[in-house]
Amino acid sequence: MQQGQDYNIENSPGLSEKKYKTIGLLIILFALLIRLFDLGERVFHHDESVHASFTLKLLGTGQYRYDPAYHGPFLFHSTAAVFHFLGISDTTARLIPVFFGVAAIFLLFLLKKELGERGVLWSAFLLSFSPSMVYFSRFFRNDLIIVFCTLGTVIGGVRYLEKLHSPKRYPYLILAASSLALAVSSKENAYLIILMFGAYAGIYFPYRFYCDGKRERMSLKRALFLKISAILPFLPEILLSGILFIFIVMLFYTSLFRTQETLFSIVGRAFSHWMAMHRIERIGGPFYFYIPILSVYESPILIFGTAGIFHFLKKKGKNFSFFLFLSYWAVASLLLYSYLQEKVPWLVVHILLPFGILAGAYLGDFFSRAPERKQENLPGIENMSFGTEKKPASGIKRSSTHTLVAGVLAFTLIISLAQCISVNFYRSMEPEELITYSQSSQDIRQLMEKIEGFDDGPETLRISVVDPENLYWPLPWYFRDYEKVEYYTKPPANEEYNAIIVPAAYQMYREIPEEKYASYNFSLRPGKDLTLYYDKNLQKNER
Repeated sequence: MQQGQDYNIENSPGLSEKKYKTIGLLIILFALLIRLFDLGERVFHHDESVHASFTLKLLGTGQYRYDPAYHGPFLFHSTAAVFHFLGISDTTARLIPVFFGVAAIFLLFLLKKELGERGVLWSAFLLSFSPSMVYFSRFFRNDLIIVFCTLGTVIGGVRYLEKLHSPKRYPYLILAASSLALAVSSKENAYLIILMFGAYAGIYFPYRFYCDGKRERMSLKRALFLKISAILPFLPEILLSGILFIFIVMLFYTSLFRTQETLFSIVGRAFSHWMAMHRIERIGGPFYFYIPILSVYESPILIFGTAGIFHFLKKKGKNFSFFLFLSYWAVASLLLYSYLQEKVPWLVVHILLPFGILAGAYLGDFFSRAPERKQENLPGIENMSFGTEKKPASGIKRSSTHTLVAGVLAFTLIISLAQCISVNFYRSMEPEELITYSQSSQDIRQLMEKIEGFDDGPETLRISVVDPENLYWPLPWYFRDYEKVEYYTKPPANEEYNAIIVPAAYQMYREIPEEKYASYNFSLRPGKDLTLYYDKNLQKNER
């Protein structure tokens, strides 16, 4: 095969079915194990504790009211079910992100036709231990749900169009509609994904319509009539999928139809809130915010995903339309999230997904074809004759390219795997890490051990938590079993404290006797130091 010739990725040499399934299963198991290992060790982040506390309220009282500041209802309702059946802990709270993080990798196997067997395995492998994907799969937020749903929507749409004239299309239409509904029910950036994909469809399909009409030499009116006639038979099932979409969205936003909401109010509140956050740059950052994260943690995906964009757009084949869309998705995601003034590390997973698929497809195609190209040039090396002097150079060049790519891949994979292990199991609470973002301190574990050693238990111990900015999370999550905890913006006056937690700068010994109260300093998160003052009589060993 010549280098400039069109080809289909699915025609590259394949693996045996048994080997393909075995490797795929091992990748899935690896992804699951690395996400579950020591899952509850890391202290809850501020956002995790807020989400978990809302979930407890939903579980205990059945009350839920949508607030776009805390995203959609699906995470709360699904985790409430986990709490009900498996108990309440840091570990069980993170099981839903783990499930969707692994399920997203499993979905990649439905792209076998587009990516090829090797491409699927490479994509799944790269995303299985991507440091960011693993970290935020072990993080009680909505983003891995969105990753799964985005991929489910894409796969459902691609397969539906492929099987448009087959009864097998219906499951894929359901997959696309339900995935999109769960995305909208999970987080507001689902609307951005809809707009991004809608913009592509709004350009691509009219262009294809124009090209088809021009090729068939028919008038615009005639071509439009034929296209509408072709679409009409599918309108009922598309409308039914729209009804399914609305049903799922309203099911969660109304908390299983127990509260009153309208679709327009949900969308309106979401857009107004997040447009305001973008305008005031609540968590702003430079345009290149995600580039250092991608470079430090995700070098194989960034390098080979970028190479995949150029590779597949140049090699136009049967799956060119899919890779054109995939390239648009990757570049548009990077530009969109770089533009938005809500710069947080967990949004990088939405950029990683299309780049990871492109990287896997490129590597699968490259390594399945590189030996073949090398062998094709070997006869030219062994049988040099007049006019063939350039063949050996060609063969050596391609062999050198194969070696270079393999070397870069091995080097970046080692770095990425080391980063994955480091950031998830050794440095998960280090403020120097780019993806940890205001992570709570391990000091909270020691604080809870100290409080649990008091004579007074959760039913009787009175704790006052003071913070003028109300930024005391994740303490409410860890104090969830303590019935007499109160939160204040300043120390309550004229009160006998069992225990009080205040900012470290407060001089509480001006208000309470030092001979009666002991103190214990701890860090809530980087830059947030607090002090626990407690009655010495609460601990036997201090009486």
